[in-house]
Amino acid sequence: MKFLKFFISKVFLINLIIVIILLVVGYLSIAFWLESYTNHNQAITVPDYKGLTLEEAEELSEEKNITLKIIDSVYTKNVDNGAIYSQIPEAEFKVKEERTVYLTINSIIPESIQMPNLVGGSLRQAKSDLEIYGLNIGNLSYIPDIATNSVLKQIYNGKEIKNGTIIEIGSSIDLVLGKGLSNQKAFVPNIKGLSQDKAIEKLKASSLNIGAIIVDKATIKTIKDSLKAIIYKQYPMHKKDAEINLGAFIDIWITNNELLINELDTIDSNQIIE
Repeated sequence: MKFLKFFISKVFLINLIIVIILLVVGYLSIAFWLESYTNHNQAITVPDYKGLTLEEAEELSEEKNITLKIIDSVYTKNVDNGAIYSQIPEAEFKVKEERTVYLTINSIIPESIQMPNLVGGSLRQAKSDLEIYGLNIGNLSYIPDIATNSVLKQIYNGKEIKNGTIIEIGSSIDLVLGKGLSNQKAFVPNIKGLSQDKAIEKLKASSLNIGAIIVDKATIKTIKDSLKAIIYKQYPMHKKDAEINLGAFIDIWITNNELLINELDTIDSNQIIE
């Protein structure tokens, strides 16, 4: 009976209410701390640092509360010397605050290497060797020769270059290849909707070259704009069974105009707009 009276007594009820209030306050405090500590439901968009100087990138990262760390350097002519070449995570990726973005910087002074020997090898092997040495594949040209798609000459700045010659990393090497003794041709690929880099890869795989690049000056004013630009027109156009000579040039029109990009024809399922 006394035990029951205690549970309904004023003292017990007051203490019970105090305990409940303390538990609720404690729970809310812990929940608030955890949410604050983990930045619950808070995400920021990673900026596009490509083409920016390190100083410009640092100013941008301060606004976003992002830490930058340089992990590598390359030498390329696609961006200015000392500018940012690539980043991890990529631009537009969602991350929490205080995330570290890892940068690769374009070297101010290009490194040099010895030119490899590509003559006698296949086009595929030449592409692989150039990539290993940090060189780029330039224009492809074809002449009648029994060795189909075999490298007959390696050209740098319009002249043949011997293996062992010192050359800057990032340089482009033109290749003269055999096209066999038949009149072999290549199908015109669809490169609309691609970036320039992706288009070059696809054309090289078809033994073709990028020709004139016509820039939409209203939306492309800097190198950074050019890197993001999309091809919205090409000539010769992609048509079923359309063929051109091996080593021929495809002219492209590039833009960042969303209206032009959205009006593109249906793209091949293997192509991705970036």
